[in-house]
Amino acid sequence: MTRIGVLVGVVLFMACNLACATQPIFGQFTEREVAFDGCRFKLKDPYNGTLDVTESRKLANYAADINPKARHPFETWIQFSCENPAMPKTLSELAGIMMTGGGWELDPSPESVGPKEAHTIFRALHGKAWDAGGVTQDDINGDEERRTRVFAFCIPHRNLALCGVVRHVGYLEHLNESTLPQVIQLLQSIEFIDDAQVAPANSSTAPSPNH
Repeated sequence: MTRIGVLVGVVLFMACNLACATQPIFGQFTEREVAFDGCRFKLKDPYNGTLDVTESRKLANYAADINPKARHPFETWIQFSCENPAMPKTLSELAGIMMTGGGWELDPSPESVGPKEAHTIFRALHGKAWDAGGVTQDDINGDEERRTRVFAFCIPHRNLALCGVVRHVGYLEHLNESTLPQVIQLLQSIEFIDDAQVAPANSSTAPSPNH
């Protein structure tokens, strides 16, 4: 092999390692199940996180160290709320989304989009028997080195919606370490549960292979 060929091989190997390190791994996961305030669902968690209910505030919180090898590490924390009934105004206010003839899209109202510097972007979500969406927005105040990107979403189900906010999916100056792709894949593993199938309010099963 020529010297150039060796160098190309090394570059490709390093690129593959970097890509693999930043991709969610769903080969092994823990199936976590939760029921609170009318919302009942389970999700596949490959990050050994926690999913707990705060009954007094009617919230569920997921937390995990999704990217432990990041040079600027942070904990990914998702705060879930159950909105019942889920009115169009609720979905707009909490997630900046609206239903159109073409599906879920960004609500173009100034209250949802915010200032141009916030770089509000619609993010589509697709799960088992559901479609939804959310938006990312960038901090525009405070120390530039500490500004973060926020992700808010709502997943409608029947007359309610599972909404949430991830206040930190990445530092704006280090978005190569963003956990947004992993968060989206985690959310897309959500499966709503009928009343007859509900397990205890907060439980999990042993790691299982993804099928």
